[in-house]
Amino acid sequence: MVIEIIFIFITLILLFSASWALDYFGLSCFEQIVFHLKVPLEGTNTEFIFDWIKKCVSKAVVSTLFICLPLLNENYKNNFFVISMILSLIFLFLAANRVGLFGFVGNLFKGTELYEEEYIDGKNIKIEFPKKKKNLIYIYVESLENTYTSKDNGGNNNDDLLYPLSKYATDNINFSNTETLGGAKVVSGTGWTTGGIVAQSGGVPLLVPLNQKRFSKKTDFLPGLYALGDILEKEGYNQEYMIGSDAIFGGREFYFKKHGNYKVFDLNTAYKENKIAKDYKEFWGYEDEKLISFAKEEILNLANENKPFNFTMLTVDTHHPYGYVCKNCESKYPERLSNVIACNSKQIGELVEWITKQEFYKDTTLIITGDHLSMAAEYIHKTYDKTYERTIFNTFMNSSIPAANTTHRKFTSFDMFPTTLASMGVHIEGNRLGLGTNLFSSEKTLIEKYGFDFIDQELRKQSLYYKRNILKRGITK
Repeated sequence: MVIEIIFIFITLILLFSASWALDYFGLSCFEQIVFHLKVPLEGTNTEFIFDWIKKCVSKAVVSTLFICLPLLNENYKNNFFVISMILSLIFLFLAANRVGLFGFVGNLFKGTELYEEEYIDGKNIKIEFPKKKKNLIYIYVESLENTYTSKDNGGNNNDDLLYPLSKYATDNINFSNTETLGGAKVVSGTGWTTGGIVAQSGGVPLLVPLNQKRFSKKTDFLPGLYALGDILEKEGYNQEYMIGSDAIFGGREFYFKKHGNYKVFDLNTAYKENKIAKDYKEFWGYEDEKLISFAKEEILNLANENKPFNFTMLTVDTHHPYGYVCKNCESKYPERLSNVIACNSKQIGELVEWITKQEFYKDTTLIITGDHLSMAAEYIHKTYDKTYERTIFNTFMNSSIPAANTTHRKFTSFDMFPTTLASMGVHIEGNRLGLGTNLFSSEKTLIEKYGFDFIDQELRKQSLYYKRNILKRGITK
């Protein structure tokens, strides 16, 4: 009888955890779970553990008592085993269905030739840089989406939480799915930070099979991928990736080290260089106010070198589920995350203003974009219209070429890869890289060509090309 009660308790935890994970993390697909089982989780924000205990373990305890106590009655004792097993199987089924496990398993037996037909390996085409190579500053803003701007701007909020970033987008180049501000759709394998970064800088989703070895410093991270960092390294760029957390979390350090030999400035770097006290820890590491201050120093150091540079940074304050309230944040809105988004937009705006006043800016393309859509599912569902089409924010500043067709575009994070290079004045043979299309060109993107649903479904299927040519080593055939 004890074993049966334990089974009920465990399956209830799984059921509550499935619903909790969707609300807390905003899981985009089951593949996201598989990926995070294959990468280090050191450096994660431990706040979620306490939230999980509160909302899942405690509920499972109460529910187990509520279910089992009546079953201990003499009328049910003889059938306790059967009833408990049936209930456990039901809870297990519901949990698996909630996180999309059945769809994931179904796709294990389906194949796709999308990569054979549409993937463009940058090693096999001409990529020509201008005589005077342009610098690149690429700012990934955590969970930055157009939903937060005003309805007049194309968002779904009464106020413009994105100002002044929204103004930069309207004053410069914004590729949009509408007539007003808009952006990229999220497809499978791109809906979390590392997946979004790989998609935008490599043109592929981050989908690893169940038999993939765990990623480590000794493991090549997508060894067959020819990404933005690889291209710029070949062209002699100094490259740096800067974040306010531990870069090893989610495999980010592995990716940037393997693809471009970036200098990685993270929480551990800040400790080593005495930028912060050894015992300092706020949110995921250190807040964006400090990140922006440190970024200015690093950018100036890169600009003083006699080489073109690529400075890539990722903010953190707007991370789900509630964001980080720094000393500069006001309490203008009832939702904590709304206040954080508005505050963070102003802070990034201050960094942008600083960049545009520097001598190096005339030779620099500046890109601001979200890494993915917000995973703060509870906040999104309670605050915004469910019918609103959510897209990732983007703006290109000081682009080397003008954009002729920026509105009513259907595109994904993959398309940011060739578009970034094009904005730097780079000529790409065929205007395609990875699964992405140069949005400055007249070429159709994959979802303009085939439709969003078709591409999203194909990406979930098994690709021999992806396994053999992009993942390469570390996979069992």
